[in-house]
Amino acid sequence: MMMPIPVGFAAPWVLAGLLALPALWLLLRAVPPRPRPVVFPGTALLLGLRDAAPLARRMPWWLLALRIAAMTAAILALAGPVWRAGPQGGPGGPLLVVMDAGWTASPAWHEAAARAGAALDGARTGGGMAALWLADGQGGRGDGPVFGTSAQAGAQLRAAMPQPWETRYPADLDRFLSAAPAAFDTLWIADGVDHPGRGALLAALAARGRVTVAAPARMARALSLEPGARPALVMSAAAPVAAPAVLAIGPDPQGMPRPLARLTPGPLTAAPGGGFRAAVPIDLPAELRNRITRFVIEGEASAGAVVLADERTRRRKVALVGDLRATEGQALLSPLHYLRGALAPFADLVEGSLTEVLPAAPDVVIMVDSPAGASRPALTRWVEAGGMLIRFSGPRLAASPDLAADPLLPVRLRPGGRSAGGALSWGAARQIAPFAPDGLFSGLAIPAEVTVRAQLLPDPAPDLPGRTIAQLTDGTPLVTRSAMGKGQLVLFHSSANAEWSNLALSGLFVSMLERLVGSVDAGQGAGAAADGSGAARSQAQGAGAAAPQTGGADHWQAEQVLDGFGRVQAPGSLAPVTAAAFAAGPAPGAPAGIYAAGERRAALNAGGPLTPAAWPGATIESGQAQAGTALGGALLALAAALLALDAAGSALVGGTGRRLRAQA
Repeated sequence: MMMPIPVGFAAPWVLAGLLALPALWLLLRAVPPRPRPVVFPGTALLLGLRDAAPLARRMPWWLLALRIAAMTAAILALAGPVWRAGPQGGPGGPLLVVMDAGWTASPAWHEAAARAGAALDGARTGGGMAALWLADGQGGRGDGPVFGTSAQAGAQLRAAMPQPWETRYPADLDRFLSAAPAAFDTLWIADGVDHPGRGALLAALAARGRVTVAAPARMARALSLEPGARPALVMSAAAPVAAPAVLAIGPDPQGMPRPLARLTPGPLTAAPGGGFRAAVPIDLPAELRNRITRFVIEGEASAGAVVLADERTRRRKVALVGDLRATEGQALLSPLHYLRGALAPFADLVEGSLTEVLPAAPDVVIMVDSPAGASRPALTRWVEAGGMLIRFSGPRLAASPDLAADPLLPVRLRPGGRSAGGALSWGAARQIAPFAPDGLFSGLAIPAEVTVRAQLLPDPAPDLPGRTIAQLTDGTPLVTRSAMGKGQLVLFHSSANAEWSNLALSGLFVSMLERLVGSVDAGQGAGAAADGSGAARSQAQGAGAAAPQTGGADHWQAEQVLDGFGRVQAPGSLAPVTAAAFAAGPAPGAPAGIYAAGERRAALNAGGPLTPAAWPGATIESGQAQAGTALGGALLALAAALLALDAAGSALVGGTGRRLRAQA
């Protein structure tokens, strides 16, 4: 039994040109008709002479063979020969090419596209129908493959790109295959990662015919953020591949994005759910860490290899100014005790007087029940330069003689205050009203037991509702805010301890402070606004790596998005994303990127754990030899070389060489 020759042709119809070679052979061998002899007496004088360079009466056989070989090589090259091309399906049978098209396919996308193109060319050779189906979950492709000519499928392939979300398979397989032929072969160009619904789709395709799986030439790696008091990055892989460095990218002093640091992953270990993972600690100074806008796996071009920086990756410097005279036995009475416990998990704290903490260039200054005093001019300049001043009320502030004229308050306050719940009170203690759905505290749960017994009241003013970001159920302000230069003034109208309210004893107190501190641009109070990068740092409010908390917002609008290769792009006409869709993570219509909802910003990142895929019953094709070796270029070079030899041979036969030597 003879072994088949492992050569295929992309355009086999060009081989019909070989039929013209016999005619070309006869044409080249043809010679002019023999001349009729005429007797001329003078020719007797030429008898015995010999021509030193006689003209050939017939083309030499070797020159004729050169020309035929050159034409043969050119015809074969135009037919697109491929050495050891991958399996293409049965002769004349339908072929379905399935391509994983999520971000995990990005690292080997160009090789996958070449393999799909070779398969479609093979279908054209067999003369059968072909279809290309991209597993990207986009609208119009969930109804199943449409079989037609390989040229139509090729046009779809040329426009295909990987997407910045996970590869997605159809949920309704009966609908997916309703318009497909009863039998067809499948070439599944996989990304090597398991995705929901993959096993069911494999079984459905195997029931229709042979399934060949083309393994990826490169396995994807992912980067995600692991939350906690000390957040860290996690690099994931479906196979034990090398763990490259992670680049921390942010603006330089000129505002141009560039790598600011290089993070080294730890050892790669087996993950509990499958695959492998390596921890990447973010051990950077706070000033440098707060300038980072994204983390990227070095040399990896995919949306899953990028973590857009959010508030969990930053640590702001917060200065606490208040009564430092509280003894250890009075710690539970000191407002600073509650502030330390609330802020320590997500901020770096400094304590002292205003003259001591302002030279440290904090991002936020929190003053507890105290006036600014002699440091007011310096504090005013600091706020106007971009800092956030948060003040808490209390008996000392209420008794301040110049309270109504204090310029470092967001609203004008009445002297004294208002108390509730006592014998001489105005009424019962008040609860906190629900937060505005588009405000800074949107979505925070308000415990029913949190009440306010005393507060400082503002003077009525037309702009008071616009400056109130939290209020009590009776409509009086609990937290007010206003702008001052590039900075902000914030006032809690109640105390930071349990003296006027039990808010400081609840988790709501921690969440409100986290939202406030996170809303300021990191490093602004330290003078970092001069580099023009504040807008780039105002990203993300407590967002998860793949499923951030929506915080009660109804819709999120994209400000910048990533493509499948992890490149930052403008969102264009992307519609707002509902809160439910945003919480579900990147998907069609909600690509990975930075989103805004009112005052809040959130990073939607695509990376996460990767589990290797298994392919029971399918033929696995190696990723290194999928597309075969094209022979067209080599044959064209051979044809050119033979034509060059033909030119040299023609000159030799015609005597040109000898004439040139004689002239020389």
